[in-house]
Amino acid sequence: MVEELLDDTKFIVVPRVFANQIRLLANRLSISVTDFAVEALTQAMRAQELGSDVQEAVEMYHLNDVQRGAGNIQVTRTVFSEVLQRLYDTDGDELHKLWYDQGKWYGAYLKARLGNDQVLGFLEKDLMVSWNLDEAEVVQKDLMVSVRCVSFSMSEMFTELMVSYVKGVFEELGFSENERDVLRGLVSLKFLGKLK
Repeated sequence: MVEELLDDTKFIVVPRVFANQIRLLANRLSISVTDFAVEALTQAMRAQELGSDVQEAVEMYHLNDVQRGAGNIQVTRTVFSEVLQRLYDTDGDELHKLWYDQGKWYGAYLKARLGNDQVLGFLEKDLMVSWNLDEAEVVQKDLMVSVRCVSFSMSEMFTELMVSYVKGVFEELGFSENERDVLRGLVSLKFLGKLK
């Protein structure tokens, strides 16, 4: 019986420290190391079949978890744009203020949830997904942060509201707007951080 079991298994060489961490985690979850390893590798192969990898799957889970904690909901762009356009036509200034205030709230939420040192790295993927962008880039160099957002299907109204939102986020994070270049669906903002 032991020979049959050994014929049906393979050993995978991993560093001892890693093997010990897996053993501790499996014990904490009250499952065997083998069951834990099989499940982890099965999910890694599943991620590959879906055109992703484990790292991206974990990052997307983290993004979704943070956004769900912030109360974000998913609405199609068509419906959302129609509702926004009606509000924008009647009270555009108030809508800009609302978006700015929401950005400030989200910036405060991200600081509390992730800590200051992880927020900027998170924001690039967050903006890309939550605003349905084609491209997003958040780059910090010394005290300057450059934000670039591109959407080939974004309306001028939606672009302006996104700028208000992003400005609110960064002001809450301790940055002030330094430069702005905005066209429909093309946003380039630069923020300057405050010296500590």
